Amino acid sequence: MNRNRDIPRAPGRFGTLMGRFNIYAQNNPRQFGLRTALGVGAFSVFSASLLFGPLLVAEGFGGPLPVIAGGTLAGALVLTALGGFFCTWMTRRMVKGRPLPVDADPAKAWAAHWQIMRGTLHPDPETNRLGRILADQSDTSRSPKFMLVFGCFVAVPNVANALLIYDSESLVALINLFMAGTLVAMIAAFVPLMMRRQRRVRQFRETYDLAAAGSSGTLGRED
Repeated sequence: MNRNRDIPRAPGRFGTLMGRFNIYAQNNPRQFGLRTALGVGAFSVFSASLLFGPLLVAEGFGGPLPVIAGGTLAGALVLTALGGFFCTWMTRRMVKGRPLPVDADPAKAWAAHWQIMRGTLHPDPETNRLGRILADQSDTSRSPKFMLVFGCFVAVPNVANALLIYDSESLVALINLFMAGTLVAMIAAFVPLMMRRQRRVRQFRETYDLAAAGSSGTLGRED
């Protein structure tokens, strides 16, 4: 049995970077959504260029291919813009007006992120204080209900589209069915994990609140 399994490890460079990213996103949701949309948009344009560029060069710009390529790119950009607004809305909804302090230690913020998923208190008081803030946010940001609704919202159009254009030789229909099946499998796998995570987060929050007045030496004062 590994006796060191329950000893929290100090975050490395990646953990510090992710902690800084999380602090920035919570305190600047609009800028975070905009930058996320710009990044996804640039990736969409790059991917569309790799996909349709060689086809357009090989087959020319006649026929339906340019229309398909343009429509795909336009649709991707529209979805990217909507994703930016959605990302901003979700961040604000998750934070609930109480973000991580802008001057919080990024390494401790990331340590708190993992500590609440263990369901136990951290030896460091400041990490526990940050964890208590994240625990309240977790009720919204990691809700299994949200994943179920989102998964159905994405999977149902794929199934409907596959049924409408079904053909034994239709590659598009097979791709739609594959995507729908993959989403269902992901939901079946991740929802139980998210429910277990929520239980541990609640356990951390209850432990913190019960010990808050007990001078345990592992709690920080909440703002």
